[in-house]
Amino acid sequence: MPPYLLNLANHLWAITYLRHSLKNQLMKKLLIILFLLPVYCVAQSAGDYMTSGNTKANMKDYKQAILDFNRSIQMNPGIARVYLYRANAKSNIGDYAGAVEDFTKALNLNPRLIDAWHYRANAKSNLKDYAGSVADFNKAITLNPVKGELYKYRAVGKANLGDNKGALADFDMAEKLLPGDADLIFYRANSKGNMGDYQGAITDYDATIKMEPSNAEAWFYRANAKANLRDYKGAIADYKRVIDLNPQMPELYHYLASASSNADDDKGAIEFFDKAIEQNPKRAELFVGRAISKNNMEDRSGAIEDLSHAITLNPKYDEAYQNRADVKINMKNFTGAVADADTAINLNAKNAYGYMSRAKAKIEMNDTVGALADFTTTLKLEPKASYAYLGSADIKAAQHDYATAIALYSKSLLYDPRNPNALLHRARIKMKNGDIEGSLTDYKAAIASTPQNNDLYVDYGKALISSGRYTQAVQLFDDALVVNPQNIYFYSYRGVAKSKLADLEGAMTDHNMAIKLAPSSSDAFINRGNSLVALQKYDEALIDINKGISLNETNDDAYLARADLKLAKQEYLGAIYDYINVLLINQNNVKAYAGRAIAESFTGDTLAMKKDFAMALKLEPKSSEVYMARAIARINLKNWAYAMADLNTVITLDPKNAAAYLNRGVIKAQRGEKTAGCADINKAISLGSKDAVDKLALYCK
Repeated sequence: MPPYLLNLANHLWAITYLRHSLKNQLMKKLLIILFLLPVYCVAQSAGDYMTSGNTKANMKDYKQAILDFNRSIQMNPGIARVYLYRANAKSNIGDYAGAVEDFTKALNLNPRLIDAWHYRANAKSNLKDYAGSVADFNKAITLNPVKGELYKYRAVGKANLGDNKGALADFDMAEKLLPGDADLIFYRANSKGNMGDYQGAITDYDATIKMEPSNAEAWFYRANAKANLRDYKGAIADYKRVIDLNPQMPELYHYLASASSNADDDKGAIEFFDKAIEQNPKRAELFVGRAISKNNMEDRSGAIEDLSHAITLNPKYDEAYQNRADVKINMKNFTGAVADADTAINLNAKNAYGYMSRAKAKIEMNDTVGALADFTTTLKLEPKASYAYLGSADIKAAQHDYATAIALYSKSLLYDPRNPNALLHRARIKMKNGDIEGSLTDYKAAIASTPQNNDLYVDYGKALISSGRYTQAVQLFDDALVVNPQNIYFYSYRGVAKSKLADLEGAMTDHNMAIKLAPSSSDAFINRGNSLVALQKYDEALIDINKGISLNETNDDAYLARADLKLAKQEYLGAIYDYINVLLINQNNVKAYAGRAIAESFTGDTLAMKKDFAMALKLEPKSSEVYMARAIARINLKNWAYAMADLNTVITLDPKNAAAYLNRGVIKAQRGEKTAGCADINKAISLGSKDAVDKLALYCK
């Protein structure tokens, strides 16, 4: 081969080799580039999807956000925060179980991810796993003990577990870290309310409303707290504010109606029940509530109609039968009441109030044994049923078992400390049982509980008068007339108290006003007659008392007043006959037995006198009035030693009884015990006795 051909061949081979080599190098570089390129694209895309997911989540497009987070996780399942973000998105669409699962995955990757503990706790709370929620908050607080939100929401979890004490401690800590947080204060108010600290709850609701005046729920729950404190007027005002802020608030008109009923505004209650029924015409309980108000207004047929309609809406509604039983008791249909109560109990053997309603009907049917048995069953089912203790106490009081009655009233008040009926009934029995100061304290508490209740003022005023506290009685009725300037009894009994203080003009002004307001009132004429007796205007007194009897011939107090008048006029036989008239109407009238016994001491019928005093003391064994009456009878019989013993007993029972000190002082002075006698007479003067002034001048010169 020629040399140039060899060279050419070599040259061609070299070119070929060079091209092949270059191609191999290019292929290697391309392979390297192609190999590296997928790695670069995976890292970039996972981050992009995570960013895109967060952007969509911020726009509240949670479903699309979840799809992006899914892609991010598929490309790189080892990033804790992607699970955190996906969990949050799931929470926002209500998939709390899925959220908990994702939060858990995030924590497996990063146990110190505090937001995951925090938000998993929230998700568990939404799943009602409150114990799990609190446990997660505990872990989060360990990681960040100065983050106020953690204490705030752990408190909510504790409250949902019923640990309100623990919740309050957390709320207090949260408040230090988050001052001015209205939601926090609102939640704390709810916990205080759940613990029965209604005043504390109101204080927090006040603060919430100050920060957020348009927070309808704060107004609503403050109203509930006020209602629990029997501040029905305040509750009603708050509920009405809620109407302005959110008239569709659930239960608003229902609760407003209930508060109005409890405030004795049953007319207003019915109007609000009407509105509640317009919104929910098929809610049986609203008809029951309206029926209760109608019953309070003595619209028995309307109440029966509503309760029957409630039963039509819900034939197995035991509370409707139970309340219809109560209405039938008021209609004196006791057999029908027992039948309805039986139905209520058959529908729900655990309806404590069904047994209580049946007990009330049995009392009216004189079945006190059956009534006590039903009250006992009530208390087994509902140990804190205040009325069951009250009803049992009333039975024991009627049986003159005063010690047991007082204990039962006290038990009733243990569970309902402001119950005006329990306070009133206990006050009456304490008076009969000789505990005058305790009685008067209970009367005060009853009025403080329901200051708009006119009957309480009358009862308390009569107790003050009967115990000789005339000045206090006048002051009480002054206050009462501010509450209701049209109440005839306030004027009438204030007149009686003024007459005892020898205020003739004031007494007659009040009595005349009472008669002007109610010219057909037997009591108004009787009370004016009693005042005229106290002022020794006997003829005028008799005219008024006879008028009172003609207006109500079954008024035992009217005959008692005439008997007392005749006793004052020394018409002893006539007095005895009228005391008999009293006892024909009311065989348990203690004052009639005591008064007749005094009259009998003047007629010399000491055997009858002893029997009457024995009967009076059987009815009221610790009555200071009865002992005072017996002391007077014994003074009439010049039985000084026994009279002194009775006066000592009166003073023991009622240390503020001026008449007892006066009579004891006179006896001592007459027996030559001048120093001791004058001390008693001076004591009577200090207690307000006008007669004692004359006796002091006579015996203590």
